Amino acid sequence: MKTENQVAACPLSAVDAEIFISDEQRYRGIFEHAVEGIFQTTPDGRYVGVNPALARIYGYESPEDLRLHLLDIGSQLYVQPGRREEFLRQVAAGEKVTDFESQVYRKDGSVIRISENAVAVRDDLGRLLYFEGFVVDITARHEADAALKKARDDLECSLAELRATQEQVVQTERLRALGAMVTGIAHDFNNALTLILGYGELLLHKCRTHPAGEEFADFAQTIVTASTDAAEIVARLRDFHRPTAPGEAYAPVALDTVIEGAIAFTRPRWEAESRRRGMPIEVITDLASTPPIAGHGSELREMLTNLIFNAVDVMPQGGTITIRTRANTDRVQLTVSDTGIGMTEEVRRRCLEPFFTTKGERGSGLGLAMVYGIVERHAGTVSIESELGFGSTFVLTFPIDTSGAVTQPPEPAAVSRPLRILVVDDQPVQCELVTHALQRDWHTVAVASNGREALELFESREFDLIITDQAMPEMNGDQLAVAVKSREPDTRVIMLTGFGSGSEDSDSQSEFVDLVLSKPASFAELRAAIAEVIR
Repeated sequence: MKTENQVAACPLSAVDAEIFISDEQRYRGIFEHAVEGIFQTTPDGRYVGVNPALARIYGYESPEDLRLHLLDIGSQLYVQPGRREEFLRQVAAGEKVTDFESQVYRKDGSVIRISENAVAVRDDLGRLLYFEGFVVDITARHEADAALKKARDDLECSLAELRATQEQVVQTERLRALGAMVTGIAHDFNNALTLILGYGELLLHKCRTHPAGEEFADFAQTIVTASTDAAEIVARLRDFHRPTAPGEAYAPVALDTVIEGAIAFTRPRWEAESRRRGMPIEVITDLASTPPIAGHGSELREMLTNLIFNAVDVMPQGGTITIRTRANTDRVQLTVSDTGIGMTEEVRRRCLEPFFTTKGERGSGLGLAMVYGIVERHAGTVSIESELGFGSTFVLTFPIDTSGAVTQPPEPAAVSRPLRILVVDDQPVQCELVTHALQRDWHTVAVASNGREALELFESREFDLIITDQAMPEMNGDQLAVAVKSREPDTRVIMLTGFGSGSEDSDSQSEFVDLVLSKPASFAELRAAIAEVIR
């Protein structure tokens, strides 16, 4: 017979263990050591059974502590009012709830998020005794899901911004390439226009001063007008993507004044279109009190004129053009809306591209591209809202001017004495033309065909002013200006260039050039330029 110690030393078999461990002990072990919170609650909202895990989830020291303090689940536990009633409703509908998520208060007042699974327990007669179920703290998972959603939303926002930026870059580079191409063409074209305009003005002067030429004065005037119009076309092409030149002065501009000027300028056309079509076209304004913006009034008027003309073209049945201004903290918003035919999404995306038009032979595709260039130079933004059949709205924003009032520059005074002027150009006909213009004002003129020849003349004679072309063989205009200023700093230098004063080439011109004048320049413009540099 085995002793008591011998019996204690022998391990129990599985069968023996089943005998020694009661059902209650097995349940109690699972209840006490479960990771999930386990509960039993009365229908009126009191806990009758709580395991340690639930007490820890809710921030209580023990199950007894929880039962002692948490006496009304509906009012004390749930953050959202009526959540307990929703719990009871779902149980009543299906005898259980699954994944019932809620925000609840812990003992210290902090808020966590839980998920509950519960069933209704009834007696043999079907009477509700209590609810029992499990609670899982899903706060970390919910925060991770929220962080993932935020990251996904941020990524989608970043992708949208990237796509918008890419479209903007493509548009900008397309205009930049066009500007570079036009700059090269403009140089040769402007040189030709200089001759046409210059000799046209000389011819006009001769016609008006000679009795036999009076009948030809109108012909000469037509040549002059056509030349200036062609020069404006070249300037507009170049301005598609002309960057703001270094030192370019912007003055405070009141948008109200710009709008009034643009409406007055365009009124004859849209009123004539209204009468011709028999369809009324109306332009109305809704102008708020806005601070001035920094810019060029003439360019802003041209921008608005193009938008009004564009709106007239897309309203074949008549309609209304509405111009509004609004101001916020640091920007002024200008909107131009029409009640016209609207645009498809493809047209809306492409309408600012140069030479893109839906008007066939009636359209050049330049107007809206010029609008884009002007807005960009003024540090503004352009967005377009349009739907086919429901009109279009152009929304433009500009930074508010913070420089204060700027005094208007005085009118250039006429030169009161004859000057000694050296004209430099590798094309003799250009020199001859400028010489004619200067001699009409009694100036003494010498001519050189390139920079090196001009420098030799300058070193042997005295000159008040050098008027030079930019692109020349051997020594170009910029190099000549440096050489002249290094010898005689007081000598004035005017650069007369076919590249245009807004070209990228002119950006590199230093302080050695006093003024840049674009070809073709009229006699009046040349006279004003001389007056500006000779003080």
